[in-house]
Amino acid sequence: MARVLFLSEATLKAESILQDNVDMKVVTPTILDVQNFYILPILGTTLYNDLCSKVIAGSLAGADKTLMDDFITPAMIWYCRYELPFNMNYKYFNKAVGVQSADNMTPASLEEIAMVTDRAKNKAEWYAERLTKYLLSNETLYPKYITQENPNIDTIYPKRTNYTSGMYLGGVGGACCEGEKNFKGLTVDRGRREYCNYC
Repeated sequence: MARVLFLSEATLKAESILQDNVDMKVVTPTILDVQNFYILPILGTTLYNDLCSKVIAGSLAGADKTLMDDFITPAMIWYCRYELPFNMNYKYFNKAVGVQSADNMTPASLEEIAMVTDRAKNKAEWYAERLTKYLLSNETLYPKYITQENPNIDTIYPKRTNYTSGMYLGGVGGACCEGEKNFKGLTVDRGRREYCNYC
């Protein structure tokens, strides 16, 4: 299938904090990545390909246009905001990967980028979950969402949830009592574990 963008440059710049002078040579591959890594697994192969065909033909209308404008576009904008900071900060040059600086701006540190992307990821997942719930609530409008046509080994079935979270592996550097104290901070017997809200 021909390369299709669900999100245009104009929409991304109008609906996000992306500056007008941002080079789309950096942004366009990120939009494609967002479609492939995030939107395709939400929609599933059949609905995704159906929407691509309609975008190419210019026949996106009705329920499909509502799906694209009200649900897919906001999720894509926030996933782009999640993916773009790293791509825009670090550039591939002939001899190395480097940070490109501007005359009146200092590039963000990795820690600052992590803060920005964490916030964007939380919002992107919220919009993605909203998209999934809309599709599940309107299966009759989108029969290609549930039923995959000619399924094969490379068919991607729609995800049912979009939230991701880390794994808790215990206290960090002794910051938490790790169950040595009860909810009031009082020491408990060694043989018991009453994880607290105190630390």
